[in-house]
Amino acid sequence: MSLASSIAMERGGGGDGNAEASAYTGESMMYAQHATIYAQQNVYYTAGTTPQLQSAAGPTLTFRISGIVGLCITGILWIIVSWRLLYHYSGWWSKCCKKKEQQGQEILGEEDEEVVINHLRTDGFTMKRLLHIMLWITMIVQGVGYADMVGTDVSNKLNYTLLDIVGRGILEFTTFVIGTIHWFNVTSKARAGASEKKVMFTLLPLILVFATVAVTVCSIFEAVVLLAGHSEDIHEFRSTSKIHRITLIVESSGWGIHAVVVSICGGMVYKRISSLPTFSQVRSRAKRNIITKMIIPIFFCALSYALRSAWMAADFASRILRPDSTFESGLGWWIGNCWIPTIVPSMMLLYSIRKRDREPGMIDGVSETLLQRINAEPQDYDDPFQSFHTLIIEDENATIGSS
Repeated sequence: MSLASSIAMERGGGGDGNAEASAYTGESMMYAQHATIYAQQNVYYTAGTTPQLQSAAGPTLTFRISGIVGLCITGILWIIVSWRLLYHYSGWWSKCCKKKEQQGQEILGEEDEEVVINHLRTDGFTMKRLLHIMLWITMIVQGVGYADMVGTDVSNKLNYTLLDIVGRGILEFTTFVIGTIHWFNVTSKARAGASEKKVMFTLLPLILVFATVAVTVCSIFEAVVLLAGHSEDIHEFRSTSKIHRITLIVESSGWGIHAVVVSICGGMVYKRISSLPTFSQVRSRAKRNIITKMIIPIFFCALSYALRSAWMAADFASRILRPDSTFESGLGWWIGNCWIPTIVPSMMLLYSIRKRDREPGMIDGVSETLLQRINAEPQDYDDPFQSFHTLIIEDENATIGSS
């Protein structure tokens, strides 16, 4: 082979090499373009696992910001609940009770000391203490869920189970139902204006019990399906899981029923207060004070329950009608469904049950002046409405004295 032929072959081979390199470069550019298009289509995915679709509830919050706000809220509530829980249990040995014990000895003598103390506080497990314990546990569970959300900056199986399923689905609903049943128990013992049938005080709490069972069962099933499944994507679980949709509609119905029942309870309380023979003679200022202490907590609780029910119903409808959007990541969802319906009922219930069981001077107890009549006819110190007459007189005297 001649030198010219060899050079020609080398040049030809070089040409083939350049052609192959050009083809390879073109193919690489094509793959790069496909990768760019794919990345643009999945721009809403964060941390490679959780997609953030278009929010139908306002601006989308990052999970870390939501977790920080939620952790602050639950932390403050946990401190308040812990303080009130200690207050209720410390009544057995507090100086306040010892002081009242001495007052009881002065009024009735040593032989009736135990009778007075039984009217001043109740030992053992009561509805108020149960509510405080349940609310305390709820704040711990939700606090752990928010802390995990802050640390991971994603919505994973752990924090979703602790917050949405166990925290709000089981513990919060059960705790608030206990508070409503307590209101019914107090209202049923009132003699003033007791025109409702006794069956109402059994039927309405029973409806709440059935609603609690339904919400709890659905929440447990959802937790089992989530934890036993292989999907690590919480958004995909929410979008495709039938049990999540069932839980949404059941919880929405449960909170809606709870709101209606609480409203009925508030109507019963108002009717009993306004039916007192001396209530029409009370000045407007005293009426406002009495109504505010009894009706305002019930009103705000009912409004909070209805708000959460509406948000969950809207989320359910959105998943059916607009699968490409979600309610569960927007600012409105966190405020309207998560934070306000937790803060407001918790504070209202703590205010409503702020006094120890059977302690005088509380809204569901007796006035201290009634202790002086303890030797007279037997009194039912659990009846909150029998103390209104004394409360009205004291308010009138205070008004006259100030003028």
